[in-house]
Amino acid sequence: MKFNYRLPEILDASKFIFENINSKIILFQGDLGSGKTTLIKFLCADLGINENMSSPTFPILNIYKNEKTTIYHADLYRLSNVNDLNEIGFFDIINSGEWVFIEWPNIVLDFINKPHSIVSIEILENNFRKLHLKKNELQ
Repeated sequence: MKFNYRLPEILDASKFIFENINSKIILFQGDLGSGKTTLIKFLCADLGINENMSSPTFPILNIYKNEKTTIYHADLYRLSNVNDLNEIGFFDIINSGEWVFIEWPNIVLDFINKPHSIVSIEILENNFRKLHLKKNELQ
């Protein structure tokens, strides 16, 4: 599934994602600057998170909570090996049943054995983005 948007339509992109995913685990792929973190901020806002959100590039994992939900937002760009996943409790997070948003997920693709969706963002001309959404039905 595909969806084109610009920043003013990012709420529509968020709605498109929520209407088409198959689980609470969403993996985000795209070049640096493609808008992965920005899109995740809007997804979190749609889930009722009102706190200031930032990219977890350096801490690797941010956790957002409100009275209804917990969101784990990981950025695995700096991870060099799978053993580093144990430090953030990755496997517990994947099995938590909570929302999990992962940027730069390539290092973990072979370890996610649950249904998940992959959102790829492609930069187009004139500040447009093309969002590709693929559902993976693993169980």
